[in-house]
Amino acid sequence: MKTNIQDILKGKFLVKEDAYRSWNFIVFMTVLSLISITSSHMMDRKIRKITKISEEIKELKSEYADLHSKCMKMQLASFIKKKLVNGLKHLESPPYELVVIENTKNME
Repeated sequence: MKTNIQDILKGKFLVKEDAYRSWNFIVFMTVLSLISITSSHMMDRKIRKITKISEEIKELKSEYADLHSKCMKMQLASFIKKKLVNGLKHLESPPYELVVIENTKNME
């Protein structure tokens, strides 16, 4: 038992006649570990990108809400009255509607 552990620690299993099995396994495990590390890095990169986009969306939503409230405030009659030089007066009667009827006989 002691010699087996010493042989493993010295790496004798890598130089024996049937060492190709060990090398195949070592190469396979190395490739799998590289694939795992690469996928982990790609996942981290995507998570950072998603976080950045989410923050940008929050900023744009708050900017939209701010601009929307300003726009709604500008539509109020009280705001328009303040901005006009001569002031704005309420109509006592509704405005007149002009209807133009074209005479087709005169057109010919």
